[in-house]
Parts: sequence; C-alpha cells; structure tokens
Amino acid sequence: MAKEKFNWKGLFINDEGEVSDSKPETVESKPASSSNSFPKSSSKSTSSFPNTNPASVSNTVLGSIVSMYESGFDSLNKPGYDFYEFFKAIKAVGSNDASVYKMALSMAQGVDSKVTKSKLLTQADYYIKEIEKVHKNYESQGNAKKASIQSNQNTNKKNLTIEISDLEKQLINLQNQISNKKNQLQSGDTNLMSEVAGIDQKIVANDMARTKILETINTVVDGIKNNI
Repeated sequence: MAKEKFNWKGLFINDEGEVSDSKPETVESKPASSSNSFPKSSSKSTSSFPNTNPASVSNTVLGSIVSMYESGFDSLNKPGYDFYEFFKAIKAVGSNDASVYKMALSMAQGVDSKVTKSKLLTQADYYIKEIEKVHKNYESQGNAKKASIQSNQNTNKKNLTIEISDLEKQLINLQNQISNKKNQLQSGDTNLMSEVAGIDQKIVANDMARTKILETINTVVDGIKNNI
C-alpha cells in the first residue's frame, strides 16, 4: 500500500537520470475535515516545535526538500481519522503544550470514538517508518550520485594529467629542435664568414699575382725595346 501511495520524484535522480531538486508530484491527499481542527491559540505557547536550519544548507534547498517530504507525508494519508489528522490539528495550533494534545484528542474522539493514544502511536509508527524508508533510499541515491561524480572527476584528472605530460614532452622536443636550428643558424654564419674571408684572400692574391707577373713581363718588354 505504501508503494502505491508514494509518488515522489527522485531527490537526486529524476526520470531522465539527471540531478534534480524539483518538488515531487504527489497523490492528492484527503483533506482533513473542518471538524478535526481547532483555532490557533492566541496566547503565547510555552512549548513550540523546533525550527532550526543548519548553516551548511541553503534555505532554498532545505525549503524544497522539506516541501517534498511534507507532500509525501500527505500522500500517505489513509481514509478516516488517524494520526495524520491529529498531527495536522496539532501543527495548526503551533503549540506543543500538554493542554493542546488533550484538546486535540478530545476533538478527535468526537469525530471517531475509536481514536486512542495507543492507536495514534501505532499509526505514527507507520508514518515514521515510511518516511525513514524514503530517507534511506534518497540518502543511498545521493551517496551513489556523489561517488559517481567524484569517480568521473578522478578519471578526468587522470586523463588530463596524462595529456599535460604528453604536451610537456612535445614542448621539450620542440624546444630542443628550436635550439638545434639556432645552433645551425649560428654555425652557418660562422662557416659563411670563414668561406667569404678565404675567397677575399684569393681575390687579393689574384690581383697581386697579376701585378707581379705583368711587372716582370713589362720589364722584359722594356729590355727588348731598349737593348736590341
């Protein structure tokens, strides 16, 4: 019966398998009869229900999930008067005083004479167990989702680390190639300068050899002219 009544969407995983924090669709519950409730007390209550929000959870997230649980609680409501209507009556007053409980029980018995303290506690145990089942299920889903995200992140980090290492190796290789090319360039300039210097020496020597041989030839020519 509980499985049929619960129609809560996954807290962490919806029908498409994505993360979800949307409010669930619930089976419309039977509204409590007006005779099952009483006016809010105008006097200040000496005892109230706890309403503490942990600092680690945002009000938006907490409000959404609290609303989901309240809707789920509503979906569990059974026909007739039981703990659900009693709970709603107490919550409507907003007081946790003993007099409120006595008044609520008296009014409940006016609606259904079979309502007793023992029955209310037994019925409350049913609601508590059903909510605990849902809590355990969603806690399991949340932990599984978190583990999946962390596992994916670890895999991504490992892959990125490998890629970075490969790129660094490629970078070192490129830097070595650049260094070699610079050395070749510098070496080429040195060899060129040496080769050009050798050619310049040959050009100068060529001029000097020409001058020297021509001077000798001209001396002989002049000797022929003057002595023969």
